[in-house]
Amino acid sequence: MSAEHRMRRDVAIADEIQLVTVRIEGQLIGLPITSVRDVFSIHAMTPVPKADRAVAGLVNLRGHIVTILDLGSLLNARRSEQKSDQEPMAVGVEWQGEVFGLVVDEIGDVLSLTVDSSEAMPANMSPTWARFTRRVHKLDRELMIEIELHTLLETMSLQAA
Repeated sequence: MSAEHRMRRDVAIADEIQLVTVRIEGQLIGLPITSVRDVFSIHAMTPVPKADRAVAGLVNLRGHIVTILDLGSLLNARRSEQKSDQEPMAVGVEWQGEVFGLVVDEIGDVLSLTVDSSEAMPANMSPTWARFTRRVHKLDRELMIEIELHTLLETMSLQAA
């Protein structure tokens, strides 16, 4: 393999973005795979009295107490009611040395995209979504909003302070 071919391949790999896809209120959302620790269903959750509306509760995840946040509430999106026979799903993320679970309506696949599949955030997005959107990706059948997860969690911690 020539040095020029290797360099082009390395640039292409650097432009690749891997996102874990989830849905909130039917909207496809991408979370950076580098921030996602795991995906799990919530068997039993303990409510936290007088907590922010985005705090859904606490769970015991493999021996660790994890704060569960409602991603829909953080984004000011309405939440779909979970079907009674279906346990809520969450995406585990690590932020500032602590693990959080983000409740979502549905968990999808991991997508490998390039920066070329994305566009800047549309000017007509709501202020909340605009603040937390990194980019919008054009997929075959729909658009996916890539969330700036660290900014979203930072905002949550500032509200709690």
